[in-house]
Amino acid sequence: MKKVIIRNNILLLLSAFILFFMIVFFSLYQFEKKHQESMMTFLLDEVETSYEQFAENDQAFVNSYDQSQRRITILDENGFVLADTHDLEVGTDKSERPEIIDLGNVFIRNSDTIDIELLYIAKQLDNGYYLRVSIPLASQIQTYRQALWTLIISGLLIGGIYYAGLLKVNKNLLKPWDKVKQGLILLNKGSYQMMTLNSPYLEINEMLHEMNEINYETSRYLNQIKNYQKQLNFILNEIKQSILLFDTDKKLIFYNQDAKVLFDIDESFLNQSSYKFIRDLTLNQAIDNALDDDSNFHKDIKMKDQIFDSHVYPLQKHIDQNDLASILMILKNVTDERQIGHMKRDFFSHASHELKSPLSAIRGYSELILYDMVKSDREVKDISLKIVNQTKFMAALVEDMLMLSRLENIKEESYQDIDLTNTLNEITNILKETYKDKNMQVNIVAEQVKYYGDPMDFAKLFKNVIENAYKYSESNKNINIELKNIDEGIIFKVKDSGKGIAKEHQSRVFERFYRVEKGRLDGGTGLGLAIVKHIVIKYQGQIELNSIVNKGTEIIISLKHMI
Repeated sequence: MKKVIIRNNILLLLSAFILFFMIVFFSLYQFEKKHQESMMTFLLDEVETSYEQFAENDQAFVNSYDQSQRRITILDENGFVLADTHDLEVGTDKSERPEIIDLGNVFIRNSDTIDIELLYIAKQLDNGYYLRVSIPLASQIQTYRQALWTLIISGLLIGGIYYAGLLKVNKNLLKPWDKVKQGLILLNKGSYQMMTLNSPYLEINEMLHEMNEINYETSRYLNQIKNYQKQLNFILNEIKQSILLFDTDKKLIFYNQDAKVLFDIDESFLNQSSYKFIRDLTLNQAIDNALDDDSNFHKDIKMKDQIFDSHVYPLQKHIDQNDLASILMILKNVTDERQIGHMKRDFFSHASHELKSPLSAIRGYSELILYDMVKSDREVKDISLKIVNQTKFMAALVEDMLMLSRLENIKEESYQDIDLTNTLNEITNILKETYKDKNMQVNIVAEQVKYYGDPMDFAKLFKNVIENAYKYSESNKNINIELKNIDEGIIFKVKDSGKGIAKEHQSRVFERFYRVEKGRLDGGTGLGLAIVKHIVIKYQGQIELNSIVNKGTEIIISLKHMI
């Protein structure tokens, strides 16, 4: 408090001095400006009178001022130099100089000829010539410098005397406050101590008495407040959001457990500035804006490869209590939510695109028949077959979309014991008949495998994986299928001798509607492997993809038993 009082008094004194100096300097400036105008006008009139009485030529006239501080210039009616005291070169165009353009006014600028600052004034003579007079500015500002040093020295002397007197007064006035300070320190540590009332000032003794009563009441509630704080910390740690509080200096005063993990901080970061542990520039700028402009912030921020819904709120400012919260920051991990939203947008976008082509084809074929553009029965049958194939594709696409929706949203499942070996054999026989033209050699090594799950899930899983092996293998190739039990679950392998998948595509083949060959039309919906991935996730399994271009692909699926 002592330092604050002294500092405020000194600031008040300095403010008074600064205001005084500004008034004095402004007055001196105005006086000097008028003095310069009066002096330069007098000099110009004096030189004009001498010029009119001078009998010799112009150069001789200006040379007569060579030993004085005055610079005399005579210019013709067009502004070209006829004679100059400090420049023997004639014919220079000075018509654009401000003193020539605005006659009778004083201007200050640096001379290009003698490289010093000069005062300039000019007028036009009766014969049409211009007479210009200039003198050095340095001689005119000497008065300013003397006044400045006088004021500075006087101000320092007065300030020193004032400071010494202030220290003397504050020493007697503020001494009792040391007891108050000591009492508050002890109270902050959790102990209570009565402060003696022996100050020579009655007002201070009364205040000490009131503070003793306040401290006593406060000490009774310290334990209760600590319990409330523990409960609050428990709640803030359980809401699964990162919460941080900052004071008016943007220093950390509170964080919960989630914030500790996210920013890798501990108690040593308390009372530290936000930029020391928050590396995101956007969040730091949001803190600045909340403090300076009372503006809220809400935006998704990416940190540590995760997305956080970030809020920064300005709280009530307490200028005299810097340890109170002024800024609240809340960060909620919404990575899964944003990814799901992004996946849904992509899904509808791709689905619309996939449905557009067959619908356009069906419409085109139908219009050919409608407008009798197809004449023969054979052509009608061919077009009808194409329409049927397109509707089959659309039906398969809708079926796969519904399957994906069921895998993502339905919580209650109709689980039962399944003989996976029989399911595999049934799916394999259907696909053999479907792709019999390719004459593939299918080798199945399957144990008797029982599993508790949804029969539809495994029918789809087996069909989609094995069908891909058929589609992307040339005729007369081998497909090796293996199904076996392991300690914790089952393993299903399918290996073909097809085209293989390039390395850059392997991480994306399980995405919806992703095709390695963009223009390929193989009758597939583009959802097969995406469905496989969701089934594997549903049963807490893993997928491994091994593929070499032109040598084939192997997919290994391992699933854990659900019970």
